[in-house]
Amino acid sequence: MDAVEEQAGLAAEKRWYVARTQAHAEGRAAANLEKQKFPVFCPRFRKSRRHARRLENVLVPLFPRYIFVQLDLTCDRWRSVQNTRGVSHMIMQGETPQPVAPGVVELLQQRTRVDGSIDLSPRLEVGQSVRITHGPFADLIGKLEKLDSAGRVRVLLDLLGRSVSVALNGEALLPAA
Repeated sequence: MDAVEEQAGLAAEKRWYVARTQAHAEGRAAANLEKQKFPVFCPRFRKSRRHARRLENVLVPLFPRYIFVQLDLTCDRWRSVQNTRGVSHMIMQGETPQPVAPGVVELLQQRTRVDGSIDLSPRLEVGQSVRITHGPFADLIGKLEKLDSAGRVRVLLDLLGRSVSVALNGEALLPAA
């Protein structure tokens, strides 16, 4: 076996596994695992929260109390993950950790924005009929006119007998049925 085949074999052994964390300790667990050189992924999404009479957007875990850890069970000291501060235990299948189905974590990573949040919005296309889910135009149906990379959209609505173009956040839209 040459070096290329050997490296391909090693890469094939690396899989994603799930670690259950202590309550509200996803960040601490991830930081401590990264100090041990384990690749970690903790998907987060933006959530609006009301605090002290203010509305703020915060990043919260997509899967509270769970993080993904990439391991090679043949050579990594995976038992040390369970003894890491912030980690409660690994999700197991018998005596070994249960691997995540191939492609699941990679799909989540592909949908991760620059700010670390997961893009949960449905894939929309210009010209598509959309329904507005919240805001002053909630439940109205219009035609998607423009998309931009920052998540802003323009929707063409029929209001009072004329077409009006409104700017909205893309997360306020769903494809019309």
